[in-house]
Amino acid sequence: MVDIARTAGVDISTVSRALANSPLVTEDTKERILKIVEQTGYVVNHGARTLRAQRAGQIMVMLPSIASSFFPELVLGIEEVAQEHGFNVVIGNTQYDPQRESALAKQLLTGAVDGLVLLTGSLPPLVTELENYDRRVVTVSRRVSDRSIRGVCIDNDAAMREATRHLIQRGHRRIVHIAGPQNSPVFRTRAKSYNATMRDADLAGERRVIESITYDIEGGYSAMQKLLAETRPTAIVAASDEMAIGAMRACREWGLTTPEDVAFVGFDDIAMAAAYDPPLTTIHIPRKEMGRVGATMLLQNLTPQAQKPSNVTLDAKLVIRKSSDSVR
Repeated sequence: MVDIARTAGVDISTVSRALANSPLVTEDTKERILKIVEQTGYVVNHGARTLRAQRAGQIMVMLPSIASSFFPELVLGIEEVAQEHGFNVVIGNTQYDPQRESALAKQLLTGAVDGLVLLTGSLPPLVTELENYDRRVVTVSRRVSDRSIRGVCIDNDAAMREATRHLIQRGHRRIVHIAGPQNSPVFRTRAKSYNATMRDADLAGERRVIESITYDIEGGYSAMQKLLAETRPTAIVAASDEMAIGAMRACREWGLTTPEDVAFVGFDDIAMAAAYDPPLTTIHIPRKEMGRVGATMLLQNLTPQAQKPSNVTLDAKLVIRKSSDSVR
């Protein structure tokens, strides 16, 4: 910077301000300095800058499985907003392991990251040791039990009611819910909403929930295999698209067709849902928007003078495709 200042005929402080795009430096001076920077190959020391600002310039997105099709759009939305505000994003893959969650969360305590975006539905206990921890964490998609933590999600109750009512309106009675792990508040809510909707339709005697320990294709496949060995439903409402797709595969192995023998509704509207054969009816979740809103909330939280944001609930909608296109 001394060399650049000497060449440009300005103070070092002017070079620093120009590189930070400060309005205190005229456009002509900025242009002259940036041209010299380009010629000399000068690179801003990001570590030194963040040290002066007492910030790491990074936020961590903590998610349970990097292999899940649900998360990429969420992360993309978070990353877009973070980069717009000069923050980098690092991914913490917990693999459903509380010890990994704690190890990753330590980066917040050590200052390696400035904030956490939790997609896991759980808050590592050691985070609460940090002063004003509620301003360093937000949740996306899945809330945590600590109500002081702000977040963005959809109305899972309303969405699952709509999905179940869709099958009832098609004339189905033997509707089974393939549920996600019930240690998750999100999947518990979806199962509870399915049960309530069936009761409201005077179908309480037809209710059945079969839980999968994972919410992926293999989990749905295994749950459907178990179900078909015991009974023959006419419709399935699954807690995730991947589970629905796995269950549809199991039906094919039993010689059943979709939607003629078994109709399906999923949840999430991942890219594979529309491309599958037959295309899957599902609940569309605005994942990228959800990620952008979550990142915006965290950055607002990290600004000491800013008011703490309120919780946000985004709209989800039923997308009807061929997998439920049958009438009983």
